Amino acid sequence: MKQEERNKRWSSGEHYDRYIQGELDSFRKNAWKRQLMQHFAPGTCLEILDVGTGPGFFACILSEEGHRVTGIDASDGMLACAEKNAAALGVHPVFLKMDLNEMTFPDASFDAVVLRNVSWTLQYPETVYTEFKRLLRPGGKLLIYDANWQMHWFDEEKLRRVRERERRYYEKYGREEKVSNGDLEYYKTCPLTRIERPDWDEKTLTGLGFAVTVTEDVGRFVYEEWEKDLYGESPLFEICAVKQPEAPAQEKMRRYWQYRAERFGRENNMETLRRLGAEAASCLPEGRLRVLDVGTGPGTVALAMALQGHEVTGVDLTSNMIRKAKENAAALGLDVRFLVTAAGELPFSDECFDAVISRNLTWALPEPEETFRQWRRVLKPGGRLLYWDANHYYYLFNDADARHRAQIEALAGTAHGSNGTDAAGKPIEVDYSLCDETALELPLSRADRPGGWDERVLPHLGFEILAERVFRPQLLLPLGEARGYYTEFFIAAVKTANGA
Repeated sequence: MKQEERNKRWSSGEHYDRYIQGELDSFRKNAWKRQLMQHFAPGTCLEILDVGTGPGFFACILSEEGHRVTGIDASDGMLACAEKNAAALGVHPVFLKMDLNEMTFPDASFDAVVLRNVSWTLQYPETVYTEFKRLLRPGGKLLIYDANWQMHWFDEEKLRRVRERERRYYEKYGREEKVSNGDLEYYKTCPLTRIERPDWDEKTLTGLGFAVTVTEDVGRFVYEEWEKDLYGESPLFEICAVKQPEAPAQEKMRRYWQYRAERFGRENNMETLRRLGAEAASCLPEGRLRVLDVGTGPGTVALAMALQGHEVTGVDLTSNMIRKAKENAAALGLDVRFLVTAAGELPFSDECFDAVISRNLTWALPEPEETFRQWRRVLKPGGRLLYWDANHYYYLFNDADARHRAQIEALAGTAHGSNGTDAAGKPIEVDYSLCDETALELPLSRADRPGGWDERVLPHLGFEILAERVFRPQLLLPLGEARGYYTEFFIAAVKTANGA
């Protein structure tokens, strides 16, 4: 089902607006204010994003409390109702038409993100949750209110209990009401309708590095009696997820690669893409695989795997790199899913990928062993781990590599090689200082790889090395070839039954 067809389900706001009007005219308005405001320091004026604002209930009541609120929704009908409700209350939140799958706000734009009865509709909830984290400032809060609204359509016993509640509701109140309308075609496009929540949310958000608190059945605080009677089979829960500060090394690397992303061009070198794809294919099983490209950058490996016909997800620490990757995929007409998250903060369920692949990433990991454990977690039994890398900063701790680097600079004038040219044909200048400084803090900078770390640690972590290819370009220096001063390598491994 295309996104346009999914959005049609919510194109008119009239029915939901009547419900919201009932909330605004009852005790529920102040009850919801108490529920929300306990999470914010008194007297503060926060930048808050209300996602899937609908008729604007959260946006309006938070604006009344003095916060600066932006409400987004994909429905013109919902937004029209929201504008009307805000005008009636004399508040001025900003309402924007925006698909929550394509939120365009800059990084760290908000102090809080709130949403109610929206998350169950997400087609790719992991992707959207990573976007919430990107949009929040450190210490910012994600507040999710939802329930297992449609799970009864996939559970006969639960459906029987819902029908019984509807029957008793009719007897008590004298009017017929349904919990939901049974739009199974749509519900099947919403994976969270078939997953027990909030357990899933808590695990996913914790994996993304949030500090998570769950409150069950908040309906007892904000519902009227008829709502408790009708919706009691799906208790409303609250999730409060607080974005934690980044580790200093990761924060520096994020800033550096945000900067570097602006200097990357279009990734359209088909020779490189085919070469990488062929090298990976030589170590992968046959068939269409589900592949995770970690540290995707401008999408090079993701594109190479997509050209091989695989289902590919690419993740990167920086939003600028993800933007480049999306542009590159679109230019080649490739369908690749990209999301912003750190290499060790993966919002995916256990054992869901056939292969995890990365290129020029592992050297930059602040906690490499823990990150490799995350990669192993998301791999299916027998899944493959493939990565290309090099001991880029070993020269800081090794005299031989330092001499090789000096030889490179004598031969080529720089140890970093060419960064290409700009539109005017001038060489692109790059400031490497932040990366160079951060490398001193990274544990793998000190490792003689692959023998001094990868070959030793991978078996301990639950991987068996299947193939290893090593290239030492520094051996060409005596011949006057300035191709590199560090050891480059490719490793293919398989997930084994045991791992620490």
